[in-house]
Amino acid sequence: MNSAQQLEFLKATAWLRPVTRWAAAFSLRTEGVLPGAIRNLPLKLIKRVLAGYQQRMQSGCKSH
Repeated sequence: MNSAQQLEFLKATAWLRPVTRWAAAFSLRTEGVLPGAIRNLPLKLIKRVLAGYQQRMQSGCKSH
């Protein structure tokens, strides 16, 4: 990705930053309480969302 694409990616995913912070905090707070698969589920979902955004950016598809 060039710098223009990186800026566009950051702007497109800005809404996800607070969700990512919450997911990380949730994972840390529930350590020892919930099994790892459930504890890390929010982080895995965010990872998939970010991968989808990145794939769209690299393919040149503009959906918004």
